[in-house]
Amino acid sequence: MKSAVILFANTPLPVLEAGKEPDALALALLKDTLRNMADAGADVFLFLPPDMDKAWAKERLGAGKFKLTNALGRNLTVQQRNAFRLVFVRGYERAIMVPNAAPDLPGHAIESALAGLGWKGACLGPATDAETAPGEHGVYAIGFHTEGYLPESFDQVERSRDKLFTRLETLILFFERKLKLLPAYQPVRSLDDAACLAARCADTRFALLPSLRLAAQRCAK
Repeated sequence: MKSAVILFANTPLPVLEAGKEPDALALALLKDTLRNMADAGADVFLFLPPDMDKAWAKERLGAGKFKLTNALGRNLTVQQRNAFRLVFVRGYERAIMVPNAAPDLPGHAIESALAGLGWKGACLGPATDAETAPGEHGVYAIGFHTEGYLPESFDQVERSRDKLFTRLETLILFFERKLKLLPAYQPVRSLDDAACLAARCADTRFALLPSLRLAAQRCAK
């Protein structure tokens, strides 16, 4: 079965924004995440803002095993909903959306999540941070089998409200989907999270990544 990994260039970490040169650390985090997701055994789709020139974005991202496409919709909620529809229309049977700044999120964890998306299947990854329990802050990943896709998870659940994980879990189970839970993970939502990222990756193989080296340097200043 064909699988897809979905990322957005400007969320949760703003990286590529029209008319604005990207921050070096933000860009490095996105590029390392794209390389990481290339190991997940799936095609990687990076969705750009609707009005962004693909050539401009490609010049800054460089070569890589990912597909660039412009998001469709008036806001992020609609764009994310449409992203799943796009990959399913293209013949992919399983898809998962992950953060754009997750260089230490193992590719094999995403591969395993995709493999577990059977008929009418769905998956959720509870997000956490240093001060909250897993899932209290929201989700870092959401995925569906094409036969289990729920546009309602975007249309009926407001992403800015609290307890997002609980709301999504309840909705998915209400529609009788086979829900798989991923391990908790702490996504990078802003460059202020660089210190925490560098600390948790110290003395691991991820510390050798360009983005982690740059994050460590900034934290040392």
